[in-house]
Amino acid sequence: MKDRIVDLGTIHLRPMQSADLDTFLQLGSRTCGSLHGRPSLSFSELNKRFQSFVKEFAFRPESEIWVASMKEFDYAGHLWLYQTTNRFNGNNELWIWDVTVREECRRAGVGKKLMQFASNRSKELRCSELWLMVAEDNSIARRLYASCGFQPKAQMLAIETGDEE
Repeated sequence: MKDRIVDLGTIHLRPMQSADLDTFLQLGSRTCGSLHGRPSLSFSELNKRFQSFVKEFAFRPESEIWVASMKEFDYAGHLWLYQTTNRFNGNNELWIWDVTVREECRRAGVGKKLMQFASNRSKELRCSELWLMVAEDNSIARRLYASCGFQPKAQMLAIETGDEE
C-alpha cells in the first residue's frame, strides 16, 4: 500500500505521508468533534484528544489512511479505514473511522469517490461488511451515505448523566 496511487478520474488517492499529518489532524478533529464532542470541550482539548487517538491507532497494520488530491488541491480530503474481526460473529469488517473533505472541495464528488473506494477496498480485503458512524444531525453526510448504499443497521442511543469532571 505504501507506494500505491489510485486514479479515480478527477481525484487521486495515495497513502497518507508524514507531511500530511497536520492537515489530517486539523480536518479529522473537526469531524471527530461533530460526532464525539461536548459543548464544554474546547477545540484545543478536542484536538489533543484526537491526536492521542491517532497516535494510538493510525499506524497499526489494521489502519489505512488515504489522502485524496485534485488538480487544485494536493489535500482535498481523506479516508481512514480500519479492518477488524467482529468478536461476536467472527466476520471480517472494515470500518470507516473518518471521511472528511475540506470545505473548498465539497460538492465536487470527492466524498462519493472516497465512499466508493472504501466499498471496493472492503471487497478487496474480503470483508463481509463496511461500517461507519455518522452524527444524527449531519443530514448532508447521511444523504451521501444512503446514495452509496449504506442503510441503518443499528442505532446508538445515549443519555448524558452528568459532568465528566
